[in-house]
Amino acid sequence: MVATSARLAKTTTNLPPCCLRIHPNDTSRIYIGTYKLEEDTGIKHGSLDVYTYKGAELSLVTSIPTKAAILDMKFNPQDASQLISAHSNGQITVWRVGPNVEDLTKVKGIVIDEDETNCITSIFYNPNDPNKVLLTLTSGSSVIADLVSQAITPLEGQHSLECWTGSFGELGQLNHVAYTGGDDSQLVAHDLRTSQPIWTLSRGHDAGVVSILSPSSKWNASNGNLLWTGSYDDNLRVWDLRCIDKSNPSLLEGYIPRKLHEENLGGGVWRLIPSPLEKDERLLSCCMYDGARIVNTRGDDFSVDRYFKKDHASMCYGGDWSFDGKFVATCSFYDKAVQVWSPDEVEDK
Repeated sequence: MVATSARLAKTTTNLPPCCLRIHPNDTSRIYIGTYKLEEDTGIKHGSLDVYTYKGAELSLVTSIPTKAAILDMKFNPQDASQLISAHSNGQITVWRVGPNVEDLTKVKGIVIDEDETNCITSIFYNPNDPNKVLLTLTSGSSVIADLVSQAITPLEGQHSLECWTGSFGELGQLNHVAYTGGDDSQLVAHDLRTSQPIWTLSRGHDAGVVSILSPSSKWNASNGNLLWTGSYDDNLRVWDLRCIDKSNPSLLEGYIPRKLHEENLGGGVWRLIPSPLEKDERLLSCCMYDGARIVNTRGDDFSVDRYFKKDHASMCYGGDWSFDGKFVATCSFYDKAVQVWSPDEVEDK
């Protein structure tokens, strides 16, 4: 039986929380993006909230209203002073994060799609060029956006339904590849040099693909031939990308990946966040309607080591690790719950 993790703190937000990030260099700062749909008008709006976590307390420091809801946020992996939020009106916002917890300033907004009903569902920094990000949209499309020139490069191979998530390939010859997953249950590999699809995996997921994770120099570096996907069908899967040499993985055009392992996690696998610790191959998985999991990976195999739900009675969408690995934070949508808990310690019986 999987042990239940110990809770360290809990709070309730004003608006439903959709995404959560912990500051890369300061474990006391937690940033939360919210999403509110006004049923009577259909208007979507939100806020960027900053909480401090000290002792066993979560305290709201500042809340900046946004005219559009926030679906995802990411810190620049090479510059912790830059935070980007993805919005429900086809735009992204670049924020400057200062040295003090109160310092949060909007730098600029970038229009990705003039259609303000087209939500940006996820955002990922290019590990080789932090001025470029991969964005996915509810129209089914995905684009590469240049944060400096604001140029938008669409990727071919659009999904027929909402495009929920993406990932950059990082190791060896995979650094020219981006992956996207959509509500059409398809996983697509795109060649960034041509914007053309390399292959489309149409079978293998029984519902929408909502999370993708590639090995990197900091996580699972010895398994560069693998790709991890999570789906609405509650399963976490591991795919073999058919590299010839694990130290120099590459994709074969038209060759469909081979499924190596899958396991039902009990809830939709919405987010996969790798541990920030060196030589720690664990994952935090946000499992929508059944809380969250700490998953221990071993090559192409994995097992669930910890389970956490408590007051996550509704959709657990957002989560992150503290940079020292001592705690994780997760949020759930309709109940407006934010909880901090230990990936290692278990609750007292």
